[in-house]
Parts: sequence; structure tokens; C-alpha cells
Amino acid sequence: MLADPRCVACHEKEVAAFARSAMAHSLAKTVSLPDGAFRQMISGTRFSIRTGSAGMVQEFERREESSAQPVAYVVGSGKHAFGFLIQIDGHLFQSPISYYAKAGVWDMAPGYEEMSNPDFSRPVTPECLLCHAGQANPVEDTLNTYAATPFVQEAISCERCHGPVESHLKNPAPGSIVNPARLTGGARDSICEQCHLRGEIRIPNPGKAIGDFRPGQSTEDIFTIYVSKRSENGTVKVISHSEQLALSLCARSSGGKLWCGTCHSPHQDTAATPDLYRSRCLSCHGATLESSHAAAGRDCVACHMPRLPARDGGHTAFTDHRIRRRPEDSMQPSPTDLTAWREPAPAFRERNLGLALVASGLLHRSVVDLSRGYRLLNNVEKEFPNDRDVLTSLGSVDLRIRQPGAVQRFLKALSLRPNCASYEVNAAAALIQLEQDSEAFQHLNKALELDPLLQPAATMLSSLYRAHGQTAAAGQTIAKYREAMSIVERLHPAQRTSQ
Repeated sequence: MLADPRCVACHEKEVAAFARSAMAHSLAKTVSLPDGAFRQMISGTRFSIRTGSAGMVQEFERREESSAQPVAYVVGSGKHAFGFLIQIDGHLFQSPISYYAKAGVWDMAPGYEEMSNPDFSRPVTPECLLCHAGQANPVEDTLNTYAATPFVQEAISCERCHGPVESHLKNPAPGSIVNPARLTGGARDSICEQCHLRGEIRIPNPGKAIGDFRPGQSTEDIFTIYVSKRSENGTVKVISHSEQLALSLCARSSGGKLWCGTCHSPHQDTAATPDLYRSRCLSCHGATLESSHAAAGRDCVACHMPRLPARDGGHTAFTDHRIRRRPEDSMQPSPTDLTAWREPAPAFRERNLGLALVASGLLHRSVVDLSRGYRLLNNVEKEFPNDRDVLTSLGSVDLRIRQPGAVQRFLKALSLRPNCASYEVNAAAALIQLEQDSEAFQHLNKALELDPLLQPAATMLSSLYRAHGQTAAAGQTIAKYREAMSIVERLHPAQRTSQ
């Protein structure tokens, strides 16, 4: 489904134009791609991709193991690349393989390039799907389990920019549905920023999930986006268009008038061309540019918004939206401190920043960020005594610095979310650190009872069995997990011959 059929009756032209856009093809069950094979040299893993009557199957072979998985969903329009989702027992996982359309090659997906054991075990959470699916259907209190129909809407639909349509259908008049161009400030820009401003860290407000955002709100009503002040010369990030545009002199001098919709429209009937973008530039600069510079045929974008390699996007390049005055201009690196794109309500500022700093510190192994975030969260813990995110974040730092408070915080978070397998693993890790292994066994077994495909639980339980000399139980735990994930043991050539 490429758009909401309820919109077609009155907006046939707009729906038809949107159906040709990349957003309308953000997720699909099938797409025609060539077969292929390649080897990741770091791990020695050989990947192969083949398509038959049952659809696409991707397989990896590495030393003594292999796994073949049918592709459940294809992510992306293919303008730059395709990613793939694997479905196992109601769970969605990311494939480590991508197809790069511009280069016409199969290779590792972004984030897998340096992995020593790439496989099909990376969970796909609802947040991962926010910008790639119209509406996911996750199971509450799980990491990556979804309903029998994982998506209420597969590809991005009209509602992503215009909001729920029910009230508009009852009263189809202007004002009964969101028109992004009629919004101002953060509410207008948030329409695009929900997907085109990833930032470094996104922190939901208390009691909110990132998917709760609805057009007409500002993102900070639901979550805070934290960006790094640092910019790297010669590259861009895949999801950094809003950051780049905000750095441009054009945007800073426009008094808020220049926004994504100035140059882009998902309802555009014709393909975007250099002449189209040139006309947008001349609407502001036509009177000030020399006639030779503004002459017909000039390509403003080619010079002032060149395509640069994406440092987090594999074999891809994206338009640099910083609109540099001269092609040789460079952005100088600046401090790496996290800062809110727009601040949340004052009551949440310390909380959200503290959570962002701890998340960044754990990700980048930054003692400075961890220390700052820990102090902020300790300051506000009494204000948010039943905040699972605050408890889990503080407990994660306690665990890292070997403080006994980790157990208390993780167990409290678990009491607030008793059916969460990941929280069971957190509690077990803290208990193991305090040598309370019998309790840890209970939590890990409960975690696998709740979610048999939770890799950290299987790995930790197996290690704990081995630490207690129970090698058979350790092997059985991993074997059960591998069987559930369809990982099979490969025979070496000599073993095949002997059989």
C-alpha cells in the first residue's frame, strides 16, 4: 500500500505524485534484485543472495556454522541502497547485507563492516522502523517482537506528514488535518525532522515513546534530539539534512522562512532537476547575482551543495545541505559536547541530557560523558523515582564502575516492567558481579522463557553455566538458541568425505 486509500477520493493527484516518491517505497515485501555473493575479509564470512519462487534467501557461511534466512521485508526505495529484515518466530532482525543501487554491488550493511561475526541476530526495534515503515505493530514490553501482522502500514503514508485522517474524513475542511506548510517554527520543521534529523541520541520524555510523535507537535513535546557540535570535513551523515541546512548562511539569514519544503515536495509531479532547484535559489538571489552567474543552465546545487560520501552509509553519497558559498569552503571541527536541537520542557532538561550523556558515554566509551550524565541523573532521581529509563541508565553506570547500587536499580526497573526480558538480563548481570549467581540463574532463565531469541540472555546464561563447571548445560543453552535462530553446524570437507 503506497498511500492511504481514504485520501484518494479527494486528493487523487497528490496521492499519485506521492506514490512515485521515495518515501512511498520505504518498505516492501519484495523487490527485484540480482543474485550475488561476496566475502567479508575481516571475519572470513561468505555471504550469498539468491531469489527463487519463494522469494529472496540470504545465507552466511563462516568456519563451522551457516544460516540461510528468507527475506521478509525490503527496506528503502533503492535510490541509494536497500536493507533487509529477517523474521524469525515473530521477531524482526536486521540482515548484515545491503544492496547498493548506485554502485550495483552487494556488500556489508552500515555498521557491520568491522564486525568479526556478522549474522542475522541484530534486533530491529520499533524506533529503528520509525522512518522506514508507515506504522509498525510491536508487542508491548519486548525488544523486537511484533504482532502476526508486523505492520499496520508498510511504507510511509499520508499520515506521516499530515497526521491521523479520521477527524478530516468526518469534516473534510481546511484546518481539520495538518498542512505542514501552514505550520511555523518547530512544529513545521518537526514534520521533516522526525526522520531527517537523527542526531547523535534521541531521548523520549517520561512516559513517551518516540513513535508517539504526531504532525502538528514539536518533536521536543515527545522526545529530545541531541546533536554533536562537531562536524567532519569531507563527509556527511546519512540522516543529517536538517543539521546541515541549519548551518547554512541561507537558513540563518532567512528569518525561519527557508525550510525543507522550500525546495522539496513529496507531491511533486515532475522529477527534480537542476533547473527546478536553480529556480528556488533565484527566488531569493536573482536580484543580487550577476547575470552571468544566474544564467540559464547554471547548476547551483552542483557547486554549492555537492554530493559527499556518507561516513555511516556504505557505498552512498548524499547532497551536502550546508549550501557553502564557495565549493572549497570547509566546516571547521568544533567541540563534541552534546546539545539539544531544541530544549524540552524545563522539568525534563536535566533528565534528558543526563540520559543522552550516559548513552553516548556507553556507546563511545567516554568517561567524561558518563561522569556528567551520572551526576545529572543522580540529581534528578528523586524527582523521577519510578522512571525506568533513569533507573536503567544509572544502573548501567553502576555496573560499569562496579557499584552495588546496580542491583537495586535494575530490580526496581524490573518491578515496573516485569515482563521485559532485557530487564531480566540487566538484573542478572548485576547479581553476577556481586557473586549472587543463584539469583542470576533465575533471572536469565526467566529472560529466555520470555524471549528465547534474546542473544545476550543465552550468551550470559551459557557463560554462567561454564563458570560453575556445567559444560553440558552451557552447550545445551547455546545449541537451543542456535537452533531457534536457524544456525546450523557446517561439516568440514574431511567430515563430508568420511560420511
